Amino acid sequence: MATFQPLKGISGVFDSTLNNDIQDGLIEYFDWALLEKGNYFNVTANETSANGEDMSRLRLSSNDSYTAGQVWEGFRQNWVWQSGISVAGHDNPIVGTDHDAPGISGVYIDNAYYPTSTVGDYAYHVDYFNGRVIFNNAIPTDSTVKAEHSYKYINVLYANNMPWYKELQTRTLQPTAGFLDSDNGAWNIPPENRAQLPLIAIEIVPNRTFKGYQLGGGQFVYTDVLFHCIAEDEVTRNKLVDIISLQNDKTIHVFNSNKINTNQEFPLDYKGVPIPSALRYPDLIEKYNGGKLRLTKTTVQEMIMHNTTVFGGVVRMTTEGVKTNI
Repeated sequence: MATFQPLKGISGVFDSTLNNDIQDGLIEYFDWALLEKGNYFNVTANETSANGEDMSRLRLSSNDSYTAGQVWEGFRQNWVWQSGISVAGHDNPIVGTDHDAPGISGVYIDNAYYPTSTVGDYAYHVDYFNGRVIFNNAIPTDSTVKAEHSYKYINVLYANNMPWYKELQTRTLQPTAGFLDSDNGAWNIPPENRAQLPLIAIEIVPNRTFKGYQLGGGQFVYTDVLFHCIAEDEVTRNKLVDIISLQNDKTIHVFNSNKINTNQEFPLDYKGVPIPSALRYPDLIEKYNGGKLRLTKTTVQEMIMHNTTVFGGVVRMTTEGVKTNI
């Protein structure tokens, strides 16, 4: 009688699998590694940009998914929440020193300070990924809301059919004169549908090969990945391409997403808020190590100018990992 042979390489259909683990690991690695190289700018209260705009002031969001006066957003998305970053020659990110409560300490509303622990009429949470403050209940729309924060300069994102899925947003390195205007065209698009430059979008592509690992089981798995490097000028685009391509033959650690999910320890919750004692990339690979990933066979495939304000480059890599259960 024939014996049933179960599928190998997966524990269940709802578990994270290799493609997603590779993509998650690469995004978290490069996001953290760039921070350690100074990939952030600090915005202090009432800080003025080169064009005379208050960089700490948040604009009233025009997002129809919320009540007017409930959401206030910064001119840059992707605020830093990770503590423990220290770069020679740079001020540390504005995230406080309490790793149990990562992120900014509070916001100013009409010059009155409200810590993140505020309850009642002005209770709120900070959505770090989208760079905004969301109040539990709407506050007056003529309020002046400000926040000291740090934002990431180079954004590392999932490709998600970039750049077609999201609107590429240029000229965001300082607030524009019309930034506070809720009817301003580019700013009128919800941050979930905008991608600010410069960025590196990571995509798994359909090319995979295998090679035997050892007698008795296991295989080397080779998976190709594209890094879409997009910037507003040629010099920055070239820098992004160099940053990625120079990692050829580097070995990094990835984490076990299934174990993180089982223990509900993903760093950010569904609102974009860090959980208490949120695990940063070094913490994730230490506590939930998922093995090593070697980056190899790197090629620069494309260097183009989409228009006068969008320059793109594509780096292709092959990732090499070991699966012992196949």
